[in-house]
Amino acid sequence: MTLDESGLLRLSVTAHEAAANPEIWPQFLERYSQVVGARAAFLQRHHLAEERSEFLHSFGITRQLNASYVAHYSKVNVWRQHGQHLYVQGRVFFDEESYPRPLLKRSEFYNDCLLLNGITRSFSGVAGRRGDQVLTLTAMRAEHEHSFDGGSRKILQALLPHVVRAQITAERLELLEAGEAALNRLTMGVVLLALDRRVVFANREAEATLRAADGLALRHDRIDATSAEAGAALQSLFQYALAPGQSLDCPPAVLVPRPSGRRPYGITAAPLKTRPAAFATAPAAAAVAVITDPERQQPVAVETLRRTFRLTRREAALAAALAEGRVLAEAAERLGMRYETARTHLRRILSKTETSRQAQLVLLVERLVRSASLRRPSDD
Repeated sequence: MTLDESGLLRLSVTAHEAAANPEIWPQFLERYSQVVGARAAFLQRHHLAEERSEFLHSFGITRQLNASYVAHYSKVNVWRQHGQHLYVQGRVFFDEESYPRPLLKRSEFYNDCLLLNGITRSFSGVAGRRGDQVLTLTAMRAEHEHSFDGGSRKILQALLPHVVRAQITAERLELLEAGEAALNRLTMGVVLLALDRRVVFANREAEATLRAADGLALRHDRIDATSAEAGAALQSLFQYALAPGQSLDCPPAVLVPRPSGRRPYGITAAPLKTRPAAFATAPAAAAVAVITDPERQQPVAVETLRRTFRLTRREAALAAALAEGRVLAEAAERLGMRYETARTHLRRILSKTETSRQAQLVLLVERLVRSASLRRPSDD
């Protein structure tokens, strides 16, 4: 039982492919079973505090065994109960290290679960641990077969780092997908910009806005305005967002007129607090831009803003106007407020909402509005 470099490469590549496409895991586990001479192999998550385990992906595990294991036998898994000291990321161990076989053979877990399903010998590698949750890659054999040996250990030790990295990639992709889904539910455009102002990501609303080409367009992967004056102001705004540390004197929002005659877009931008690493050939995002279409915005309840963030009534009214995409000067004029007074209120609003730019404030208010709409009872 050996695994040469080309075999390890093929297996590791399959593991990394499975990170992006979970349907591939059974193929990986089948090939892994063949390499180590196992009847079954599976990725398993243990919940130590809850004293239960579950199969995430498997090969050689019947639906009946999966169902009975989840319903009962995972709760009496003596390997997990007595082998928790072995759950260290990167460690490979045999079942005898978890629990002596003479004691195992007296257990309900062995006689009513393992023996009946023809898989009583195992060895595992810890692919990850977070708190009381442990991810293991496990292979199993029948009772009449030899125990797994040092050759099996060497194979799993060589393969396990690839499984660990594949699992990390899978988790990150899940987070990205969840984040993208949340952004796609917003009624405002959200765009992530690279340092060279190229668009790294645009949610559905932003894509629809740019496709409409009603005052805004995408040129050479960069957002621009059809109006020369608005375009210059827009590029200054993006440069401001991509150069953190500058003062609030730079206009925090830009109005972009629309040839259709509809009310202008309001655009704000802010640097990202944490810059994600570049993914594949895509550049890393450095700033976020928010495009607000006043034709599509839900009204913001001033009283809700006041109570939620402990704003004064004037601060709440200004926050609501800014959340609609208005520039500070326009919002101040609408509220009959001096511009300098509005700037002072804005500083207080940003402090109380724990934001640093109007773009962050707009997103925060949008989430508040969506949350309130989800809690609001239907008219039925």
